[in-house]
Amino acid sequence: MLEVVALYWTKIFVTLVVFVVLIIFFIRSGREQSSISGSILVRNELDLLNDNYTVFCNVNIRTERGMTQIPYVVVSPFGIFVMTCCYHVGKISGRESDQEWNIKNRGINETMTNPLWENRKHINDIEKKIDLELHYIPLIVFTYSKLVNDFGPAVVRVGRLRDFFAIYEKTLVSQADQKSVINILKE
Repeated sequence: MLEVVALYWTKIFVTLVVFVVLIIFFIRSGREQSSISGSILVRNELDLLNDNYTVFCNVNIRTERGMTQIPYVVVSPFGIFVMTCCYHVGKISGRESDQEWNIKNRGINETMTNPLWENRKHINDIEKKIDLELHYIPLIVFTYSKLVNDFGPAVVRVGRLRDFFAIYEKTLVSQADQKSVINILKE
């Protein structure tokens, strides 16, 4: 009888050890994935775009309020994509029209300024700098967040970035205008 009890507890102990090892494995694999910075994830996706796209990183623009930095501007025949990147971790909730969105991560609630508003400011600033009537396309990219609500077509997760660009197929920016924008952004 004592041997049966010992065998029973040995099985429970082995099962518990296997369970703990699996938990540790999943935690470590999650950390390894998140050790890649969000900016590298975004840049890797942008590097996969074809020759129709010219990507500018960290575009600095002088404004009436001082300087502003736009994470990415992508010039293409289909429009000028103005990107705002969000590297938050957690579940993002809110509405397109809200001033702030909520971030819930491991039981901690925080808020962030609505990135659609920030992106609109970036578009306004770049429109003034370029001073051409062109088709500007807002784009907000989240890297390590789960989007709880539908924030509209301009808000995507990094894995859907190329799909977002693929939606735009109609030529709206001439080659001459593309060259002008590229020269202005190179300044």
